[in-house]
Amino acid sequence: MEVGESDLNRILSQRLHPEDAQLDLAFVRHYWREMLECVAAVHDHDIVHSDLKPANFLLVQGRLKLIDFGIANAIDTDNTVNVHRETNVGTPNYMSPESLQDVNAADRVNGAAKLMKLGKPSDVWSLGCILYQMTYGKPPFAYIANQFNRVMAIVNPAVAITYPTSGVGGSYVPSSLRRLLRQCLDRDPANRATIAYMLSRSEPFLHPDVALEGEQGVGGSVPVSEELLGQILMNIVARCKDPKRGCPTDTELKSTYPRAFIEKIRSSLEKG
Repeated sequence: MEVGESDLNRILSQRLHPEDAQLDLAFVRHYWREMLECVAAVHDHDIVHSDLKPANFLLVQGRLKLIDFGIANAIDTDNTVNVHRETNVGTPNYMSPESLQDVNAADRVNGAAKLMKLGKPSDVWSLGCILYQMTYGKPPFAYIANQFNRVMAIVNPAVAITYPTSGVGGSYVPSSLRRLLRQCLDRDPANRATIAYMLSRSEPFLHPDVALEGEQGVGGSVPVSEELLGQILMNIVARCKDPKRGCPTDTELKSTYPRAFIEKIRSSLEKG
């Protein structure tokens, strides 16, 4: 047992609630890495925590440690990549869709206990909810006051999660962060990012130096493939050939066009 100085829930409250709060990407990256390393250590032993939330990350001598394994489960790696549990105990704001669904409808009709199939992606969803809170001030479904309606929204694919370009305090949210959130909060567990990938040097949000992202505000650099560059050039040539519009003006070439193309590229990257 160890004595913790604080927990992530309290830290986030202190950072996000003041009127002058701003999105601090260095702060987000630091604690995001700490959370990923905690969960990676658990998953390495084939344990699914099942109840990841800010209050369960304890700050001990400046490092986060994961606590409260009351509903954690070991994975039977010989037979399945998932873990079955009979109750959907957890914190709705951070619970994955699959943890809130009864996947054994036939047994439910016969009066048998519910069976939830939970794998490591369920913990990834919960981490994504915490990252969303760090970015926008609240978990993705916290705007729904009624808890039953919130649960129904989480499991309903028709209820889209929004990823605004403005985060806490109106600060710009880089495309790499928005894309990472989408990768964590995919309702299909098979499509979610893995912990290993999110800790790897190829993940652009955690390693902006490698990705050469360089985003500040609406400007910045983005990776461009030869195919995409060709499409951009073709669009410009088509504009010049249009007798009604003619060639772009100096103002368009220096300001409007670069900004518009950068945003289109970012949007394309976010969607994968």
